[in-house]
Amino acid sequence: MKKIVILMLTALLALNCSKDDNSNDSQQLNSANKILSFIIVDGNNTFNGIINDATNTINVVTNDLNLSELLTASIEVSQNATVSPSPSTPRNFSNPVTFTITAENGDQNTYTVNITNGDNKILTFSLLINNEIYNGDIDHITKTISIETTGLETNTSIVPTITISTLATISPDINLAQNFNNNISYTVTSESNEEAIYNIEITNTSLSSEKKILSFQFIEDGVTFDGVINHDALTINIESYKRIINIPPVITTSDNATISPDANETQDFRNDITYTVTAQDGSTNTYTVYSIGYDISSMNSAPNTTDLVTKYFTKATPFIKCKYVNPTLPNSQLLLENDSNSYILSTSDFSSTVGSTFGETFTTFYIELPDNIETGNDYKLIFKVDGVLTAESNFMVDILSEDVPDIFSSNQSSYSYQDTLTLTGENLTPGLRIATSNGSIYQYGASNINLNSQSTELTIELDNNSNMFPSYYGDPPFNTAVMLFANGRYGETIWVNFD
Repeated sequence: MKKIVILMLTALLALNCSKDDNSNDSQQLNSANKILSFIIVDGNNTFNGIINDATNTINVVTNDLNLSELLTASIEVSQNATVSPSPSTPRNFSNPVTFTITAENGDQNTYTVNITNGDNKILTFSLLINNEIYNGDIDHITKTISIETTGLETNTSIVPTITISTLATISPDINLAQNFNNNISYTVTSESNEEAIYNIEITNTSLSSEKKILSFQFIEDGVTFDGVINHDALTINIESYKRIINIPPVITTSDNATISPDANETQDFRNDITYTVTAQDGSTNTYTVYSIGYDISSMNSAPNTTDLVTKYFTKATPFIKCKYVNPTLPNSQLLLENDSNSYILSTSDFSSTVGSTFGETFTTFYIELPDNIETGNDYKLIFKVDGVLTAESNFMVDILSEDVPDIFSSNQSSYSYQDTLTLTGENLTPGLRIATSNGSIYQYGASNINLNSQSTELTIELDNNSNMFPSYYGDPPFNTAVMLFANGRYGETIWVNFD
Protein backbone atom coordinates (compact mmCIF):
# COMPACT_ATOMS: atom_id res chain seq x y z
CA MET A 1 0.00 0.00 0.00
CA LYS A 2 2.72 2.53 0.79
CA LYS A 3 4.32 1.90 -2.53
CA ILE A 4 1.15 2.84 -4.38
CA VAL A 5 0.67 6.12 -2.47
CA ILE A 6 4.22 7.25 -3.21
CA LEU A 7 3.72 6.70 -6.91
CA MET A 8 0.54 8.80 -6.94
CA LEU A 9 2.23 11.70 -5.15
CA THR A 10 5.11 11.55 -7.56
CA ALA A 11 2.73 11.71 -10.51
CA LEU A 12 0.80 14.65 -9.01
CA LEU A 13 3.97 16.65 -8.42
CA ALA A 14 5.07 16.05 -11.99
CA LEU A 15 1.73 17.33 -13.28
CA ASN A 16 1.91 20.49 -11.17
CA CYS A 17 5.39 21.27 -12.40
CA SER A 18 4.23 21.03 -16.04
CA LYS A 19 1.41 23.57 -15.43
CA ASP A 20 3.77 26.19 -13.93
CA ASP A 21 6.08 26.10 -16.96
CA ASN A 22 3.17 26.91 -19.46
CA SER A 23 1.99 29.82 -17.29
CA ASN A 24 5.38 31.59 -17.52
CA ASP A 25 5.38 31.36 -21.35
CA SER A 26 1.94 33.00 -21.60
CA GLN A 27 3.06 35.97 -19.56
CA GLN A 28 5.80 37.06 -22.13
CA LEU A 29 5.01 40.74 -23.42
CA ASN A 30 4.81 41.83 -27.15
CA SER A 31 7.82 43.83 -28.37
CA ALA A 32 6.33 44.99 -31.73
CA ASN A 33 6.32 48.83 -32.07
CA LYS A 34 5.68 49.68 -35.72
CA ILE A 35 3.27 51.96 -37.56
CA LEU A 36 1.38 49.70 -39.92
CA SER A 37 -0.60 52.39 -41.75
CA PHE A 38 -0.80 56.19 -41.69
CA ILE A 39 -3.64 58.25 -43.16
CA ILE A 40 -4.33 62.01 -43.14
CA VAL A 41 -8.03 62.71 -42.99
CA ASP A 42 -9.51 65.97 -44.32
CA GLY A 43 -13.27 65.88 -44.63
CA ASN A 44 -14.09 63.29 -47.26
CA ASN A 45 -10.48 63.13 -48.46
CA THR A 46 -7.87 60.67 -47.20
CA PHE A 47 -4.17 60.64 -48.02
CA ASN A 48 -2.14 57.49 -47.40
CA GLY A 49 1.38 57.70 -46.12
CA ILE A 50 4.26 55.64 -47.53
CA ILE A 51 6.01 54.00 -44.56
CA ASN A 52 9.76 53.35 -44.66
CA ASP A 53 10.68 51.15 -41.65
CA ALA A 54 14.34 51.32 -42.55
CA THR A 55 14.45 55.10 -42.05
CA ASN A 56 11.44 55.32 -39.75
CA THR A 57 9.89 57.91 -42.01
CA ILE A 58 6.42 58.34 -43.40
CA ASN A 59 5.94 60.41 -46.55
CA VAL A 60 2.47 61.70 -47.42
CA VAL A 61 1.66 63.46 -50.69
CA THR A 62 -1.49 65.62 -50.50
CA ASN A 63 -3.57 67.56 -52.99
CA ASP A 64 -5.78 70.58 -52.41
CA LEU A 65 -4.91 70.51 -48.74
CA ASN A 66 -4.09 73.49 -46.56
CA LEU A 67 -1.32 72.25 -44.28
CA SER A 68 -1.53 75.35 -42.14
CA GLU A 69 -4.88 74.13 -40.83
CA LEU A 70 -5.21 71.54 -38.07
CA LEU A 71 -5.50 68.03 -39.50
CA THR A 72 -6.25 64.63 -37.98
CA ALA A 73 -4.15 61.50 -38.57
CA SER A 74 -5.45 57.95 -38.53
CA ILE A 75 -2.68 55.55 -37.38
CA GLU A 76 -2.66 51.75 -37.16
CA VAL A 77 0.16 50.34 -34.96
CA SER A 78 1.45 46.93 -33.86
CA GLN A 79 -0.80 44.83 -31.61
CA ASN A 80 -0.98 46.12 -28.06
CA ALA A 81 1.38 49.03 -28.93
CA THR A 82 0.49 52.64 -28.12
CA VAL A 83 1.18 55.89 -30.00
CA SER A 84 2.14 59.28 -28.66
CA PRO A 85 1.08 61.99 -29.18
CA SER A 86 -2.50 60.89 -29.72
CA PRO A 87 -3.37 60.85 -33.44
CA SER A 88 -6.93 61.81 -32.67
CA THR A 89 -5.76 65.28 -31.65
CA PRO A 90 -5.76 67.66 -34.70
CA ARG A 91 -2.37 69.21 -35.39
CA ASN A 92 -0.44 71.35 -37.87
CA PHE A 93 1.47 69.22 -40.40
CA SER A 94 3.19 72.09 -42.24
CA ASN A 95 6.43 70.95 -40.55
CA PRO A 96 7.61 67.35 -39.88
CA VAL A 97 5.74 65.67 -37.00
CA THR A 98 7.10 62.74 -34.94
CA PHE A 99 5.09 59.92 -33.40
CA THR A 100 6.51 57.50 -30.78
CA ILE A 101 5.27 53.90 -30.81
CA THR A 102 5.64 52.01 -27.53
CA ALA A 103 5.44 48.21 -27.66
CA GLU A 104 3.65 46.16 -25.05
CA ASN A 105 6.97 45.33 -23.46
CA GLY A 106 7.95 49.01 -23.33
CA ASP A 107 10.23 49.12 -26.38
CA GLN A 108 9.87 52.42 -28.29
CA ASN A 109 10.20 53.38 -31.95
CA THR A 110 9.94 56.95 -33.37
CA TYR A 111 8.57 57.81 -36.85
CA THR A 112 8.90 61.16 -38.58
CA VAL A 113 5.97 62.20 -40.81
CA ASN A 114 6.79 64.44 -43.78
CA ILE A 115 3.91 65.85 -45.82
CA THR A 116 4.59 67.27 -49.27
CA ASN A 117 2.17 69.10 -51.52
CA GLY A 118 1.28 67.27 -54.73
CA ASP A 119 -0.74 70.16 -56.15
CA ASN A 120 0.43 71.27 -59.59
CA LYS A 121 -2.46 73.35 -60.90
CA ILE A 122 -2.85 76.69 -62.60
CA LEU A 123 -5.52 78.25 -60.44
CA THR A 124 -6.18 81.49 -62.36
CA PHE A 125 -5.04 82.79 -65.73
CA SER A 126 -5.81 86.18 -67.32
CA LEU A 127 -4.54 88.49 -70.04
CA LEU A 128 -4.70 92.28 -70.14
CA ILE A 129 -5.39 93.37 -73.74
CA ASN A 130 -6.04 96.98 -74.68
CA ASN A 131 -6.92 97.83 -71.07
CA GLU A 132 -9.45 94.99 -70.83
CA ILE A 133 -8.98 91.88 -68.71
CA TYR A 134 -9.76 88.47 -70.25
CA ASN A 135 -10.03 85.56 -67.80
CA GLY A 136 -9.21 82.00 -68.81
CA ASP A 137 -11.59 79.06 -68.33
CA ILE A 138 -9.43 76.35 -66.77
CA ASP A 139 -10.10 72.61 -67.31
CA HIS A 140 -7.89 70.66 -64.89
CA ILE A 141 -8.84 67.32 -66.45
CA THR A 142 -7.75 68.14 -70.02
CA LYS A 143 -5.15 70.62 -68.76
CA THR A 144 -6.40 73.36 -71.10
CA ILE A 145 -7.03 77.06 -70.50
CA SER A 146 -9.59 78.54 -72.89
CA ILE A 147 -9.81 82.32 -73.41
CA GLU A 148 -11.96 84.38 -75.75
CA THR A 149 -10.22 87.65 -76.59
CA THR A 150 -10.67 90.70 -78.79
CA GLY A 151 -7.77 92.50 -80.43
CA LEU A 152 -5.07 90.04 -79.44
CA GLU A 153 -3.51 90.47 -82.89
CA THR A 154 -2.45 94.00 -81.93
CA ASN A 155 -0.53 92.75 -78.88
CA THR A 156 2.49 90.51 -79.45
CA SER A 157 4.05 90.84 -75.99
CA ILE A 158 1.84 90.25 -72.97
CA VAL A 159 2.80 89.35 -69.40
CA PRO A 160 -0.04 87.11 -68.16
CA THR A 161 -1.42 87.12 -64.64
CA ILE A 162 -1.17 83.56 -63.23
CA THR A 163 -1.67 81.97 -59.82
CA ILE A 164 -0.60 78.36 -59.14
CA SER A 165 -0.79 75.79 -56.35
CA THR A 166 1.04 76.48 -53.11
CA LEU A 167 4.73 75.46 -53.19
CA ALA A 168 4.48 74.59 -56.88
CA THR A 169 6.72 76.13 -59.56
CA ILE A 170 5.93 77.06 -63.14
CA SER A 171 7.84 77.24 -66.38
CA PRO A 172 8.24 79.48 -68.31
CA ASP A 173 8.37 82.21 -65.68
CA ILE A 174 5.06 83.98 -65.24
CA ASN A 175 6.82 87.36 -65.43
CA LEU A 176 8.05 86.59 -68.93
CA ALA A 177 6.11 88.33 -71.74
CA GLN A 178 4.69 86.01 -74.40
CA ASN A 179 3.18 86.31 -77.84
CA PHE A 180 -0.13 84.59 -77.28
CA ASN A 181 -0.89 84.73 -80.98
CA ASN A 182 1.33 81.62 -80.98
CA ASN A 183 0.71 78.30 -79.17
CA ILE A 184 1.88 78.67 -75.57
CA SER A 185 2.01 76.05 -72.80
CA TYR A 186 3.02 76.17 -69.12
CA THR A 187 4.47 73.33 -67.00
CA VAL A 188 3.52 73.35 -63.33
CA THR A 189 5.67 71.22 -60.98
CA SER A 190 4.41 70.37 -57.51
CA GLU A 191 6.49 70.25 -54.35
CA SER A 192 6.50 66.49 -54.81
CA ASN A 193 7.94 66.95 -58.33
CA GLU A 194 4.78 65.93 -60.18
CA GLU A 195 4.35 67.82 -63.46
CA ALA A 196 1.23 69.09 -65.26
CA ILE A 197 1.35 70.77 -68.68
CA TYR A 198 -1.37 73.32 -69.41
CA ASN A 199 -2.03 74.43 -73.00
CA ILE A 200 -3.39 77.94 -73.65
CA GLU A 201 -6.17 77.85 -76.24
CA ILE A 202 -7.25 81.31 -77.43
CA THR A 203 -10.21 82.22 -79.61
CA ASN A 204 -9.59 85.77 -80.79
CA THR A 205 -11.89 88.24 -82.50
CA SER A 206 -9.81 90.65 -84.54
CA LEU A 207 -10.40 94.36 -84.06
CA SER A 208 -12.39 96.02 -86.81
CA SER A 209 -10.60 98.37 -89.19
CA GLU A 210 -13.87 100.00 -90.33
CA LYS A 211 -13.78 103.76 -89.79
CA LYS A 212 -16.44 105.38 -91.95
CA ILE A 213 -19.06 108.02 -91.43
CA LEU A 214 -22.08 106.13 -92.72
CA SER A 215 -24.60 108.98 -92.54
CA PHE A 216 -24.49 112.68 -91.74
CA GLN A 217 -27.62 114.76 -91.22
CA PHE A 218 -28.96 118.06 -89.99
CA ILE A 219 -32.41 117.76 -88.40
CA GLU A 220 -34.04 121.13 -87.82
CA ASP A 221 -37.71 121.82 -87.05
CA GLY A 222 -38.57 118.25 -88.05
CA VAL A 223 -36.86 118.56 -91.45
CA THR A 224 -33.95 116.24 -92.28
CA PHE A 225 -31.06 117.26 -94.52
CA ASP A 226 -28.74 114.46 -95.67
CA GLY A 227 -25.07 114.94 -96.37
CA VAL A 228 -23.49 113.50 -99.51
CA ILE A 229 -20.52 111.40 -98.36
CA ASN A 230 -17.48 110.70 -100.52
CA HIS A 231 -15.48 107.96 -98.79
CA ASP A 232 -12.61 108.26 -101.27
CA ALA A 233 -12.12 111.99 -100.86
CA LEU A 234 -13.27 111.83 -97.20
CA THR A 235 -15.66 114.74 -97.73
CA ILE A 236 -19.26 115.41 -96.76
CA ASN A 237 -21.31 118.03 -98.62
CA ILE A 238 -24.58 119.08 -97.05
CA GLU A 239 -27.07 121.78 -97.89
CA SER A 240 -29.79 123.12 -95.61
CA TYR A 241 -32.42 125.82 -95.73
CA LYS A 242 -32.56 125.82 -91.94
CA ARG A 243 -29.96 127.33 -89.64
CA ILE A 244 -26.48 125.76 -89.62
CA ILE A 245 -25.10 127.82 -86.74
CA ASN A 246 -24.57 126.09 -83.36
CA ILE A 247 -26.41 122.87 -84.19
CA PRO A 248 -25.53 119.24 -83.40
CA PRO A 249 -25.42 116.96 -86.44
CA VAL A 250 -26.80 113.43 -86.44
CA ILE A 251 -23.98 111.04 -87.34
CA THR A 252 -23.70 107.26 -87.64
CA THR A 253 -20.33 105.55 -87.92
CA SER A 254 -18.98 102.04 -88.48
CA ASP A 255 -19.62 99.57 -85.68
CA ASN A 256 -17.16 99.87 -82.78
CA ALA A 257 -15.69 103.07 -84.22
CA THR A 258 -15.50 106.33 -82.28
CA ILE A 259 -15.71 109.89 -83.55
CA SER A 260 -14.12 113.16 -82.49
CA PRO A 261 -15.38 115.74 -81.83
CA ASP A 262 -18.41 114.11 -80.26
CA ALA A 263 -21.39 114.01 -82.60
CA ASN A 264 -23.56 115.57 -79.89
CA GLU A 265 -21.45 118.72 -79.77
CA THR A 266 -22.93 121.77 -81.47
CA GLN A 267 -20.91 123.27 -84.31
CA ASP A 268 -20.98 126.41 -86.41
CA PHE A 269 -21.17 124.83 -89.85
CA ARG A 270 -20.48 128.09 -91.60
CA ASN A 271 -16.92 126.87 -91.04
CA ASP A 272 -15.53 123.70 -92.57
CA ILE A 273 -15.66 121.13 -89.76
CA THR A 274 -13.47 118.01 -89.59
CA TYR A 275 -14.40 114.75 -87.86
CA THR A 276 -11.89 112.00 -87.08
CA VAL A 277 -13.28 108.47 -87.03
CA THR A 278 -11.14 105.93 -85.15
CA ALA A 279 -11.60 102.25 -85.91
CA GLN A 280 -11.45 99.57 -83.25
CA ASP A 281 -7.92 98.74 -84.35
CA GLY A 282 -6.79 102.36 -83.87
CA SER A 283 -6.60 103.39 -87.53
CA THR A 284 -8.33 106.65 -88.48
CA ASN A 285 -10.14 108.55 -91.24
CA THR A 286 -10.66 112.30 -91.14
CA TYR A 287 -13.72 113.67 -92.95
CA THR A 288 -14.24 117.33 -93.81
CA VAL A 289 -17.80 118.66 -93.78
CA TYR A 290 -18.59 121.40 -96.29
CA SER A 291 -21.94 123.05 -95.57
CA ILE A 292 -24.11 125.51 -97.42
CA GLY A 293 -26.85 127.20 -95.42
CA TYR A 294 -29.41 128.57 -97.87
CA ASP A 295 -31.01 131.38 -95.96
CA ILE A 296 -33.48 134.19 -96.53
CA SER A 297 -32.35 136.17 -93.55
CA SER A 298 -34.13 139.50 -93.83
CA MET A 299 -36.70 141.66 -95.58
CA ASN A 300 -35.73 145.28 -95.10
CA SER A 301 -34.69 145.19 -91.44
CA ALA A 302 -36.54 142.06 -90.28
CA PRO A 303 -34.42 140.40 -87.55
CA ASN A 304 -32.84 137.03 -88.12
CA THR A 305 -35.20 135.35 -85.70
CA THR A 306 -38.08 132.96 -86.12
CA ASP A 307 -40.47 134.49 -83.58
CA LEU A 308 -40.98 137.89 -85.32
CA VAL A 309 -43.09 138.96 -88.24
CA THR A 310 -42.31 141.57 -90.86
CA LYS A 311 -45.35 143.47 -92.17
CA TYR A 312 -46.17 144.86 -95.62
CA PHE A 313 -48.88 146.34 -97.75
CA THR A 314 -49.24 144.72 -101.16
CA LYS A 315 -47.72 147.71 -102.99
CA ALA A 316 -44.48 147.43 -100.99
CA THR A 317 -41.20 146.50 -102.72
CA PRO A 318 -39.21 144.74 -99.95
CA PHE A 319 -35.42 144.56 -99.98
CA ILE A 320 -34.32 140.96 -99.51
CA LYS A 321 -31.01 139.73 -98.11
CA CYS A 322 -30.10 136.04 -98.53
CA LYS A 323 -27.29 133.51 -98.49
CA TYR A 324 -26.72 131.46 -101.63
CA VAL A 325 -30.21 132.32 -102.96
CA ASN A 326 -30.04 133.30 -106.64
CA PRO A 327 -33.45 133.96 -108.20
CA THR A 328 -31.75 134.48 -111.60
CA LEU A 329 -30.90 130.76 -111.84
CA PRO A 330 -32.69 128.78 -114.58
CA ASN A 331 -35.75 126.87 -113.33
CA SER A 332 -35.75 128.79 -110.06
CA GLN A 333 -38.73 130.47 -108.39
CA LEU A 334 -39.13 132.88 -105.50
CA LEU A 335 -42.56 132.50 -103.94
CA LEU A 336 -44.66 133.90 -101.14
CA GLU A 337 -46.63 131.03 -99.59
CA ASN A 338 -48.85 130.01 -96.73
CA ASP A 339 -50.99 126.93 -96.32
CA SER A 340 -53.66 128.34 -98.63
CA ASN A 341 -51.88 130.48 -101.20
CA SER A 342 -48.74 130.61 -103.33
CA TYR A 343 -47.60 133.61 -105.36
CA ILE A 344 -44.66 133.84 -107.75
CA LEU A 345 -42.61 136.98 -107.09
CA SER A 346 -40.59 139.02 -109.57
CA THR A 347 -37.22 140.41 -108.54
CA SER A 348 -34.92 143.27 -109.51
CA ASP A 349 -31.47 144.70 -108.77
CA PHE A 350 -29.91 141.32 -107.98
CA SER A 351 -26.34 141.46 -106.61
CA SER A 352 -23.96 138.89 -105.12
CA THR A 353 -20.97 139.22 -102.80
CA VAL A 354 -18.73 136.75 -100.98
CA GLY A 355 -18.21 137.28 -97.27
CA SER A 356 -14.62 137.60 -96.04
CA THR A 357 -15.11 135.66 -92.77
CA PHE A 358 -16.85 132.41 -93.72
CA GLY A 359 -16.71 132.64 -97.50
CA GLU A 360 -20.50 132.65 -97.74
CA THR A 361 -22.19 134.06 -100.84
CA PHE A 362 -24.60 136.84 -99.91
CA THR A 363 -27.25 137.97 -102.37
CA THR A 364 -29.58 140.96 -102.30
CA PHE A 365 -32.49 142.01 -104.49
CA TYR A 366 -35.89 143.69 -104.44
CA ILE A 367 -39.21 141.92 -104.84
CA GLU A 368 -42.57 143.20 -105.97
CA LEU A 369 -45.66 142.05 -104.11
CA PRO A 370 -48.57 141.36 -106.51
CA ASP A 371 -51.75 143.31 -105.98
CA ASN A 372 -53.82 140.11 -105.86
CA ILE A 373 -52.20 138.71 -102.67
CA GLU A 374 -54.78 137.83 -100.06
CA THR A 375 -54.40 139.32 -96.60
CA GLY A 376 -52.60 136.94 -94.21
CA ASN A 377 -50.05 136.99 -91.38
CA ASP A 378 -48.50 133.53 -91.94
CA TYR A 379 -46.70 133.85 -95.25
CA LYS A 380 -43.11 132.73 -95.84
CA LEU A 381 -40.67 133.49 -98.60
CA ILE A 382 -39.78 130.27 -100.43
CA PHE A 383 -37.00 129.67 -102.95
CA LYS A 384 -37.16 126.60 -105.19
CA VAL A 385 -34.84 125.25 -107.87
CA ASP A 386 -36.27 122.66 -110.26
CA GLY A 387 -39.27 122.45 -107.97
CA VAL A 388 -37.15 121.50 -104.93
CA LEU A 389 -37.38 123.64 -101.79
CA THR A 390 -33.93 125.18 -101.30
CA ALA A 391 -34.48 128.09 -98.91
CA GLU A 392 -37.20 129.64 -96.81
CA SER A 393 -37.42 132.71 -94.62
CA ASN A 394 -36.83 132.21 -90.93
CA PHE A 395 -39.53 134.75 -90.14
CA MET A 396 -43.19 135.16 -91.03
CA VAL A 397 -44.51 137.75 -93.48
CA ASP A 398 -47.72 139.65 -92.70
CA ILE A 399 -49.46 140.98 -95.84
CA LEU A 400 -52.35 143.49 -95.76
CA SER A 401 -54.17 144.04 -99.05
CA GLU A 402 -57.01 146.32 -97.83
CA ASP A 403 -56.78 150.14 -97.85
CA VAL A 404 -53.32 149.89 -99.42
CA PRO A 405 -51.34 153.17 -99.45
CA ASP A 406 -50.68 154.32 -103.00
CA ILE A 407 -48.14 157.01 -103.89
CA PHE A 408 -49.06 158.99 -107.02
CA SER A 409 -46.16 161.41 -107.14
CA SER A 410 -43.53 163.43 -105.28
CA ASN A 411 -43.14 167.20 -105.42
CA GLN A 412 -39.54 166.89 -106.67
CA SER A 413 -37.30 164.28 -108.30
CA SER A 414 -34.19 165.45 -106.44
CA TYR A 415 -33.76 166.72 -102.86
CA SER A 416 -31.11 168.58 -100.91
CA TYR A 417 -30.63 169.34 -97.24
CA GLN A 418 -33.53 171.43 -95.78
CA ASP A 419 -35.84 170.77 -98.73
CA THR A 420 -39.48 169.82 -98.19
CA LEU A 421 -40.52 166.38 -99.43
CA THR A 422 -44.19 166.04 -100.32
CA LEU A 423 -45.92 162.87 -101.47
CA THR A 424 -49.43 162.74 -102.91
CA GLY A 425 -51.63 159.68 -103.22
CA GLU A 426 -54.35 157.86 -101.30
CA ASN A 427 -54.44 155.97 -98.00
CA LEU A 428 -51.04 157.47 -97.15
CA THR A 429 -49.65 156.60 -93.71
CA PRO A 430 -48.00 158.97 -91.17
CA GLY A 431 -44.52 157.46 -91.36
CA LEU A 432 -41.48 157.10 -93.60
CA ARG A 433 -38.19 155.27 -93.80
CA ILE A 434 -35.43 156.69 -95.98
CA ALA A 435 -32.46 154.48 -96.97
CA THR A 436 -29.55 156.81 -97.76
CA SER A 437 -26.13 156.50 -99.35
CA ASN A 438 -24.28 156.30 -96.04
CA GLY A 439 -25.92 152.93 -95.31
CA SER A 440 -28.25 154.29 -92.65
CA ILE A 441 -32.03 154.13 -92.59
CA TYR A 442 -33.71 157.22 -91.17
CA GLN A 443 -37.16 156.73 -89.69
CA TYR A 444 -39.79 159.44 -89.30
CA GLY A 445 -43.07 159.14 -87.46
CA ALA A 446 -46.18 161.21 -86.96
CA SER A 447 -44.28 163.80 -84.88
CA ASN A 448 -42.11 164.67 -87.89
CA ILE A 449 -44.69 164.23 -90.66
CA ASN A 450 -47.73 166.25 -91.67
CA LEU A 451 -50.54 164.15 -93.14
CA ASN A 452 -53.75 165.79 -94.26
CA SER A 453 -57.08 164.49 -93.03
CA GLN A 454 -57.85 162.78 -96.33
CA SER A 455 -54.52 160.86 -96.16
CA THR A 456 -53.75 162.13 -99.64
CA GLU A 457 -50.77 164.37 -98.90
CA LEU A 458 -47.73 163.66 -96.73
CA THR A 459 -45.09 166.35 -96.01
CA ILE A 460 -41.71 166.20 -94.23
CA GLU A 461 -38.99 168.79 -93.77
CA LEU A 462 -35.51 167.37 -94.59
CA ASP A 463 -33.71 169.63 -92.16
CA ASN A 464 -32.71 167.31 -89.33
CA ASN A 465 -29.84 165.25 -90.76
CA SER A 466 -27.46 166.81 -93.25
CA ASN A 467 -25.35 163.65 -93.33
CA MET A 468 -28.16 161.73 -95.04
CA PHE A 469 -27.19 163.58 -98.23
CA PRO A 470 -24.17 162.40 -100.27
CA SER A 471 -22.95 165.98 -100.75
CA TYR A 472 -22.14 165.96 -97.03
CA TYR A 473 -19.37 163.49 -97.89
CA GLY A 474 -18.49 165.11 -101.21
CA ASP A 475 -20.20 162.30 -103.13
CA PRO A 476 -22.44 162.55 -106.22
CA PRO A 477 -26.24 162.29 -106.00
CA PHE A 478 -27.65 158.96 -104.84
CA ASN A 479 -30.83 157.17 -105.94
CA THR A 480 -32.60 156.98 -102.58
CA ALA A 481 -35.50 154.79 -101.46
CA VAL A 482 -38.28 156.56 -99.59
CA MET A 483 -40.63 153.97 -98.08
CA LEU A 484 -43.99 154.41 -96.43
CA PHE A 485 -43.70 152.90 -92.93
CA ALA A 486 -46.20 153.22 -90.10
CA ASN A 487 -47.24 150.99 -87.21
CA GLY A 488 -44.45 148.57 -88.13
CA ARG A 489 -45.79 147.99 -91.66
CA TYR A 490 -44.02 148.82 -94.92
CA GLY A 491 -45.85 150.38 -97.82
CA GLU A 492 -44.96 151.55 -101.30
CA THR A 493 -41.47 152.83 -102.12
CA ILE A 494 -40.68 155.83 -104.30
CA TRP A 495 -37.16 156.49 -105.66
CA VAL A 496 -35.77 159.99 -105.72
CA ASN A 497 -32.28 161.53 -105.87
CA PHE A 498 -30.61 162.89 -102.77
CA ASP A 499 -27.66 165.15 -103.56
